[in-house]
Amino acid sequence: MKEFEEPMKRILIVNNNMHIGGVQKALVNLLYEIHNDYEITLLLFYAGGELLSKIPEDVKVMAANAPFRCWGMTRHDASALRDKAARGFWAAAVRVLGREAVFSLPYPFQKGLEEEEYDAAISYLHSGPLHMFYGGCNEFVLRCVNAKKKITFLHCDFEKIHAASPYNARIYQQFDRIAACSLGCRDSFLRAMPHLADKTMVVKNCQSFQEVRRMAQREPVIMAPDKLNIVTVARFGKEKGVLRAIQAISDLGEKADRLHYYLIGNGAEYAAAEKKILELGLTGTVSLLGELENPYGYMQAADVLLIPSVSEAAPMVIGEAACLGAPVLTTETSSAHEMVEQPGLGWVCQNTVEGIRNGIESLLSRPDVLKERREHIRTLVFDNACARKQFSELIEQDANS
Repeated sequence: MKEFEEPMKRILIVNNNMHIGGVQKALVNLLYEIHNDYEITLLLFYAGGELLSKIPEDVKVMAANAPFRCWGMTRHDASALRDKAARGFWAAAVRVLGREAVFSLPYPFQKGLEEEEYDAAISYLHSGPLHMFYGGCNEFVLRCVNAKKKITFLHCDFEKIHAASPYNARIYQQFDRIAACSLGCRDSFLRAMPHLADKTMVVKNCQSFQEVRRMAQREPVIMAPDKLNIVTVARFGKEKGVLRAIQAISDLGEKADRLHYYLIGNGAEYAAAEKKILELGLTGTVSLLGELENPYGYMQAADVLLIPSVSEAAPMVIGEAACLGAPVLTTETSSAHEMVEQPGLGWVCQNTVEGIRNGIESLLSRPDVLKERREHIRTLVFDNACARKQFSELIEQDANS
């Protein structure tokens, strides 16, 4: 043991909540990779969510004071009348006045962080459009936290979510570092804010490869060997393109009889998906499985994972499918070529209903291509070494370099 061992650096990470989502899953995975290297405090606007129990025990968890709590709550969380009223007030105020005007109001209510000093404070949630009730973590880190270095993460296609504004430009300018989860996300952000290129770097999301494989083995799934078995795991929101994927299956005509499409997830468009399947006569071809705590048996058994999204940042599901041996067919989004095509994990199709249909049709006609891609994926090594190195550089680099 060293006689004079340097103390661990103290890091504060701020996020909205720990409900199931790409940002939250990436955060849990990151915490597992770094919790032995740093003294970490996780501050949540709303200290709830299904992934809260997954946080390592040595990570200190704090809850922000009210009214920040409202900014981390979903509509489902706001079950009490007081919470519903408070959340409704802040949401309405942001829609009418914008985040810049509204977000100066909660700060007097946040106490307890003034005397703490961290080596680094991280906002793990990006800013959204000016009049959307979303985010706030960036402003919180800038105004409520005392830290030697302040960092913000980007988990979005900044152009596609229409987040560029003079206000957001001023917010991002104040950070020492901006960490994008992929090159595609970095490029999208810098097209909107090119003057921040020197501050912006890539820090890839960490993946829980061993846990994914373990869960797949725990609940194995058997699929029909004479079908092309396709799986989509997604929230049923408009940007995820679930309805147009169903339409693409229908547009295959009789060829659709040679496949089975499994949809895993829930959300705003779930009822519309049920209706569309019935209207198109696809009840024997498309299966809605709802939200599953463990979708990995289906992903491992599938011939291909389909991502039909209109827009995406850097989907966690790509790495999860690949480590289970499933090739990926994805629409062309900000990180698709970088994450799928370049490493040989699958194929990128046009970001249209026709593009999705053509991509599936190609796989139906060329089963040998699927076999070759699966064999290639088996030769790859999946770990978080690159992501860990990038995060370490993010923390260790001098803020002024």
